[in-house]
Amino acid sequence: MTLEQRTGSVVATPKAASRLLSSICLLALAACGGGGGGGSTVSTGAGTTGGTTGSTSGTTGGTSGGTTGGTSGGTTGSTTLTQTNTAPNTLSASGLSNKGSNFVSNPPAIGDTVTLANGAVSITSSSFTDAKISQITATYRGTVTSNGVTYPVFDLSIPELSLTASNVRGDGTPVAVTGGQVRASFTTMNYTLLGGWSFTPTSGAPTVGLVEVGYSTPVASVPTTGSATYTGINGVIGAYAVPAGTGSIETGTLSGDLSLSVNFAGNTATGSLNNMKSQAAGSSTTTPWNTVALSGTLNRSGASVTMSGSLSTTTNTATAGFSSAAAGAFAGMLNGPTAQEVGGMWGLMEPTVGGGKAAFGVFGGKQ
Repeated sequence: MTLEQRTGSVVATPKAASRLLSSICLLALAACGGGGGGGSTVSTGAGTTGGTTGSTSGTTGGTSGGTTGGTSGGTTGSTTLTQTNTAPNTLSASGLSNKGSNFVSNPPAIGDTVTLANGAVSITSSSFTDAKISQITATYRGTVTSNGVTYPVFDLSIPELSLTASNVRGDGTPVAVTGGQVRASFTTMNYTLLGGWSFTPTSGAPTVGLVEVGYSTPVASVPTTGSATYTGINGVIGAYAVPAGTGSIETGTLSGDLSLSVNFAGNTATGSLNNMKSQAAGSSTTTPWNTVALSGTLNRSGASVTMSGSLSTTTNTATAGFSSAAAGAFAGMLNGPTAQEVGGMWGLMEPTVGGGKAAFGVFGGKQ
């Protein structure tokens, strides 16, 4: 089955949902366009961290790196590419196990709060750094229909940005807030929600984030024999940054498909982010990007079954492409009464050969 937009009785095409999510990131990424200083370019990578927030102790996984490289020149400019966090979260982990059971026929009640797992970066013309946002609280306000498609609406609270935004529609409609503007896009399966958001301040660096949340599967309901394959057509969304070689960076969005096989007997999860495409901010052209391999394990020790593991890839020579030296991590959850869906976050870095290339995103899929 494919990743679909399902809220109420409306089903939108997965491609439309994927494009909307990407557009949110592109708008903010384009807002920070412009060249950096010429001369020496220094790029650093600080690795990824994976974890589960909320009241349950989830899984952790990550990679680290911090090499620097540069070219000499008359004027010094710097580019810092620091990998964002990757952390899945669940509704039940946030104490919301009694607040609805799915996003289709029994969503949260008006006024219920959801803690969104998130990865977020602050972006300038020469930097792509972890925004250090530990928690995003979303208060459910119902739905809105746009062009025949029904989207969820949330109030968003992000303490690290001193940001409170009311009635943020999941269709990308801009919302004016103190000091700037917020946009968001949310796409749901039955038990998993993926989203993208941006905060563009009146002055200063924009922040772009990606979020995931789901109704996690109780441990007792996850099979201990057999296996399942989870597929998400247009079920992968991400953002990237690569050094431009002039003290500036090129940023853009990523989109593609998920294929993830879970062996319940062996407690393993393997698969790939495939058919991936990159799109530079300010451009309408997409370019084939890396196929990213996932290899991890299941953890059944908490209130829900989590997964975590490593990422690897072969070389892609496109401008935004990564080499085989890139490495990263992913973390996710099995969602639904009987593990019908999977959702999670991922991060990839190339601190050595790539000179500080970084990418992160979310994924979702269904059996």
